[in-house]
Order: sequence, then C-alpha cells, then structure tokens
Amino acid sequence: MLRWSEKEAFETISKEKLIELFKLSAQLMLTIDGLWFVGAEKIMGVDTTMKLDEGVWRQFGALEANHMKRFLGMESVSILEDVCKIVLLSPMWVSVGPQAEIDNGRCYLSVTNCLPQKARIKKGLNELPCKSMGSAYFEGFAPTLN
Repeated sequence: MLRWSEKEAFETISKEKLIELFKLSAQLMLTIDGLWFVGAEKIMGVDTTMKLDEGVWRQFGALEANHMKRFLGMESVSILEDVCKIVLLSPMWVSVGPQAEIDNGRCYLSVTNCLPQKARIKKGLNELPCKSMGSAYFEGFAPTLN
C-alpha cells in the first residue's frame, strides 16, 4: 500500500505549478461565489442578493486581511507598498488580474480580467454593478490591516 501526505503531494509539484494551482484555487473560490449569486438572484432578485453578498464580502475582507497579515508575518500594515503586496497576493484578487499603483500617497487597485463578470455576460446575464461589493470588501479589509 502506498500512502502520501498532503505535504508529500505538494512537494512533488514545481514552484510554477504550485503558483498555477494557487491561481486555479482562487478562480474556483470566485466561481463558488458566482454560482451562489446567480442562484440567489433567481430567487430573491438582484437587489436583495447584492445586499446579502455585500455583507459577506465585508466579513470576508476582514477575515482575509487577518489571515494575510499572519501569513506574511505582519502585525500591522502601515505602508502602501505592503497594502499593494497583500492585495496582489490575495486569493480573492489574484484571479481577476489585479494591478496596484501608488501615486501621490494613494494606492490605486485595478481589476483587469474579471472572470465572474465575463461568465455572466457569456451566460446572457446583465453585467453586475459590483463596485459596491468591492467597496464592502475593503470596508472590512482596510481597517483590519491597521
């Protein structure tokens, strides 16, 4: 009988493949959210579903900020470069083509490849005005960083 541990399985994969696996996991995380959203939207309508989703993303933002700080060995985040680093490494953002730029003391974050939005359009659904969900996420995320 052959038994492998999780650690042994991961150690058989190259760094490049582990990065791909991380990105795949991030895409699947957003896929779960998207499937839930579309199902809830059919039952409750877009407005109610968005309100529920905003609450979830606000909680998730705080939770993710805590996990990312611990993972990166940071107690508190006080410089914009660290904010950008955390966002660019975040499982939430990695699958939407994130870009970060610091200009005049502000951090600008951009989404360049929103797979959930592309999936909605491909399915013939209306484009989702998702800015409020991103704002809710950062309402939980930013204060938790510092």
